[in-house]
Amino acid sequence: ILEFRLALAQLHVSKIKADNLGRAQKIVKEAAGQGAKVVVLPECFNSPYGPGFFAEYAEKIPGESTQVLSEAAKECGVYLVGGETLRHKPLYN
Repeated sequence: ILEFRLALAQLHVSKIKADNLGRAQKIVKEAAGQGAKVVVLPECFNSPYGPGFFAEYAEKIPGESTQVLSEAAKECGVYLVGGETLRHKPLYN
């Protein structure tokens, strides 16, 4: 049997993407420090939730958020799940 610790995270988000990404990094580090091997962030961890925000916060992949998540996962040695809105027509989450 494979055993691992899974962290399901919630975090406060604001309209400032850099702050949201910083909070996500902090939570990933905290979870890894408590033994998590997989960390799951909220659906919209990098932006406020709502149709009025999707176009403004949407990103291409790779992009700012995927870069931050990739670095955090590598640094902490975890698998990381983080949903975001893709810059695509139509927009996808």
